[in-house]
Amino acid sequence: MKRKCRLIANAVLAVTVFTVWILSFFFWRDGTLGGNGWSDLKYFTVLSNLFTGVVAAIWLVVSLKEKRTPAWLAVLKYVAATAVFVTFTVVVVFLGPLYGYGRMYHGANLFFHLLIPLFAVAEEAIFGEEISFKESFFACVPPLVYGIGYLTNCLINGIGSWDTVRNDWYSFLEWGYGVGALIFVVICAVAWGLGLALRAMMKPARRIEWERTK
Repeated sequence: MKRKCRLIANAVLAVTVFTVWILSFFFWRDGTLGGNGWSDLKYFTVLSNLFTGVVAAIWLVVSLKEKRTPAWLAVLKYVAATAVFVTFTVVVVFLGPLYGYGRMYHGANLFFHLLIPLFAVAEEAIFGEEISFKESFFACVPPLVYGIGYLTNCLINGIGSWDTVRNDWYSFLEWGYGVGALIFVVICAVAWGLGLALRAMMKPARRIEWERTK
């Protein structure tokens, strides 16, 4: 029963993510996610949600072939849930008060900033396989990879300006590259902290012993 529920949950998650992204790409052109088509992929919000959708789809395919979730996929599911957990937290704590929650939860943002992250975190907390303390450090990987790409792009192509191409779209480099790098280090630390919080939420759900391949 639990496995069937998880199959349904991941199907809903994957379909919702890609449906919302397609709608935002072709129809929601009101600035809710920048409204710039492919260029919206530069935002961590969009990337983290798409990553979660892709991982959910992979889990569905693997689960239809295997009865047990491979260890690597269990960790990947955990990392994906943590990535959108970061998106949710940043909006609630920082962007919402700064720009207004009405704007942050309008159109596609309602799904990418709130509904999908909450659903993904809940799905992992209830159904996810147990994650070790050592594995929790993988929660830092998405913001770390994103930060390296972000800073590298600015180093190669310059920060730019709003009149041309603004490569520092989050304005993390307003105080220099050193501060920008520090900001990403802090974000990675926050991601790990949220990963530990998710891991703690998963423990009460261990009433059923989930089998993992080692």
